[in-house]
Amino acid sequence: MTVDKAYKMQRDDGIYDSIADKYRDPGTVYAFQVLEGEVLAGRDIKLQAFRHLQDLARAESNQGDFPFHYSLDKCREVLGFASLCPDPTTGRPLPLALWQKALLCWSQGWRNENDERRFHRVIFSVARTNGKTYLTVILLSYQYLIASAHFQNQDMAYIAPVSQQSKKGWRYVKTTFNRLRHNQFGDWMRKNKVKVGEESVKSNTSQNQLLRLSDESGQFDSYHLAFSVHDECGDDGRIGLIKENNGKITSGQVQTFDSQSWNISTAYPDSTSSLFLDEKMLRNAMIHDDQRALDDNLLVNYSQDSEDEVSKPDTWIKSNPLLPTAGKTMLDSMTSERDTKKNDGSISEFINKNLNCWLTVKENRFLNVHDIHNAVSETPPIDIHGQTCYIGIDLSKLSDDTAIAFVFPYQTSNETHYWIEEHSWIPLNHTAGNILTKEKQDGINYRRAEQLGYCDIAKNRWGYIDDDSVVTWLADYIETNSLSVKFICYDPWAISDVLDELNQVNKWPMMPIRQTAHDLDRPTHQLQKAFREGRIHYSDDPIIQYSLTNAILVGNSAGLKVDKERYTSKIDCVDAIVDAFSRAIYEYSDINPDFDPASVKKDPLSGMSDEERHAFLMNVSF
Repeated sequence: MTVDKAYKMQRDDGIYDSIADKYRDPGTVYAFQVLEGEVLAGRDIKLQAFRHLQDLARAESNQGDFPFHYSLDKCREVLGFASLCPDPTTGRPLPLALWQKALLCWSQGWRNENDERRFHRVIFSVARTNGKTYLTVILLSYQYLIASAHFQNQDMAYIAPVSQQSKKGWRYVKTTFNRLRHNQFGDWMRKNKVKVGEESVKSNTSQNQLLRLSDESGQFDSYHLAFSVHDECGDDGRIGLIKENNGKITSGQVQTFDSQSWNISTAYPDSTSSLFLDEKMLRNAMIHDDQRALDDNLLVNYSQDSEDEVSKPDTWIKSNPLLPTAGKTMLDSMTSERDTKKNDGSISEFINKNLNCWLTVKENRFLNVHDIHNAVSETPPIDIHGQTCYIGIDLSKLSDDTAIAFVFPYQTSNETHYWIEEHSWIPLNHTAGNILTKEKQDGINYRRAEQLGYCDIAKNRWGYIDDDSVVTWLADYIETNSLSVKFICYDPWAISDVLDELNQVNKWPMMPIRQTAHDLDRPTHQLQKAFREGRIHYSDDPIIQYSLTNAILVGNSAGLKVDKERYTSKIDCVDAIVDAFSRAIYEYSDINPDFDPASVKKDPLSGMSDEERHAFLMNVSF
């Protein structure tokens, strides 16, 4: 099922007939245009358009478990303000494109039963030079002058990763408020004694304040922000504080009336960013529309559906929705930039920033993010019960995780594919038993992974992993699923105790794999190739995905192997997968990797012609 098919089924069943007659606002009109194909859009925008229409259908049918309604009055209010808000550069209001109006309507029009904004959290991502700054200024100005006008002691904020970035964005905010002071809102601002400064816009009457903040300052615990715009929040890979600060912002909004936080950004090279993971989470929620998860989160992501579209300028509207109104000049400039980047070898930067695609641009990255996530399968392609499997074990060293990987080779259409599973054990001995510190340090939500059955968090008071429990879990898993274990492949470093225990449980074939580039080069290349060819499959396991994202290639003249970029990066399950893969690749091969030519006696007839062989055999005496 695709979003296009789902929409057409609903449309043809008449689900949207009354909606099309009643709702003529830009948000609904745009949703219909996207799904009818009148506007070329990427998958995420199609999902949001479908979600909007589905939610309107739920609201119109008064479903008891859907406590939201779509207020056309609020749509008119925010659009009316936007038509008066001056552009920071030109000093006069600019006409908004339909997609920009739709974004404002979706975010401000949907309300809950208390008439608060439904979406407490909004993620908006678009390529560079698509009017993001103007929309940011409209949102902040609207919140201060309209949405918060009848309240007191309201805190609002414009946030950027570092102070220097926040100053640049704040200049636009200051310019806009100063121009509004001399336009329609001058009397109101003078009456409420609104002062526009370098750090805040503040009313001495209502005590409402709009603050300039940065992630590096970390001053979020003391505020209960009714509204915030977090600019360039995809830069978490470099800053490392954005996820933590977003948590402080949203936790402070729990008891704040009608609160809303915006995360606005283009895509960044580091796909371990919390924004990338949040986009993925919301995308999955929209795909499973019937489950109605994350009803108070909105994702509006303008992005290409594939990196291959870099060669198709007619599709760039997916990530650059301003193209139709910007004219031919913008497309010509982008095409020129694309060609320049292609010639100087930095085309990935164009794909990343100008087409708003997350990818890892480092040359030594093991896999790109699309290959990693394209391998995710909602349901296993095979029943593992009784299947042949290869097992890899990577034991904990210091603060590393212990990981066991299962590789199940199988064939489909005469092509070898691999189903992969893993289970990890998470030590807490280096974080004083604190799982929160461990999660922050590693960037993985281990508690959620444990709930999903992908890991066990150390429970003893010292935070160490119990090797006995690892062996017991493995033995039980093999027995429960009646697995046919060909090899248990392991890093021989510090595994002796576990090895002894495994041999006592069962006589499974054991294979030490030295962790050298010479020994790991072939399985590393074969695993990378299988990923790129779409022959690797695994469940939506956050530990596998995050570990693969962290993996880089290192090596020497002897070959390549995977490693991690930073000490805190986790690739333990990748190491275990590579170990298992070192033997799994031979399951359907005629090659015997353990064949030793020296063990076979030389054939005395080798090198002879047929005539010579015959003469030799005829002269053999007994």
